[in-house]
Formats: sequence, C-alpha cells, structure tokens
Amino acid sequence: MKPIIIGLILAFFIYGVVFGYTFSFSPIVKQSSVESWIQKEMSKKQIYMQSDICKHCHLNVFKNLSSGNHSTVECESCHGAGNNHVKLRTKDSIIVEDTRSACMVCHKKIEGRNIAVVGEDHGSGVRCSYCHDPHTANIKS
Repeated sequence: MKPIIIGLILAFFIYGVVFGYTFSFSPIVKQSSVESWIQKEMSKKQIYMQSDICKHCHLNVFKNLSSGNHSTVECESCHGAGNNHVKLRTKDSIIVEDTRSACMVCHKKIEGRNIAVVGEDHGSGVRCSYCHDPHTANIKS
C-alpha cells in the first residue's frame, strides 16, 4: 500500500475517533462531571454569607456602608466568616477586625489601585477605628 493511502486511512480513523468522542462520548462525560461537581459543592458546609444577610439585623450600618467609601467591601472582609454569627447572633460570634494591619490590607499603596492610601507613619500605634468609622469610611466627629 502506498504511504499516502495509509496516511489518509490513518487521518480518517483519527478524525472519526475525535468526531465520535466530541459528539457522542464527551457530552456524557461533561454531564457526569458537572453533576459530580454540583453534588460536591452542595455537600460543603457554607461558612461565608453575603452582606445582604447582614442587613436584616444591621440595617442602619448597612445603609451607611452602602452609601460610603466602603460600599464595595463585603462585611466578611473585616468581620470574618459569618455563618456562626448568623446562627448565634451574639457579639462573641463575630470578629471585629479593626487593627491597623487589617485596614492596611487594602489601604497600603499598591500601583494601579484607586483607593485612599495610608502612609506608614499615619496613625502609627493607634487603631484606625479610633479616628475613622469603618462603616462609613469617614473621620469620627
């Protein structure tokens, strides 16, 4: 047999296998893998809530936050995972992270970011929340 005919037969065979996999077997594999992934995700314990849940009990704070400079910051960015607090609804079940290092995660100078930055010498040794209300991002009066 001529090499060109062998090459064509091999090419048609490979094309047939790829075609068969793509249109016959692949959708079955994809569906099975999607179902498996959904089951895996649904079985995980939810630990993070969305800020919309917080507003049910903290409406005034939520209003201040949503109209202030921190409007794009989720509550859990500063307060940690909220699943226990949603269940227990106690002050002890939520983190109040108002340390300087917590604020500096966002407010240190990072090129390309258009947010207020704080120099290393600004308020050194003092919690940011002593002067600033983190829910409105304003200076306390």
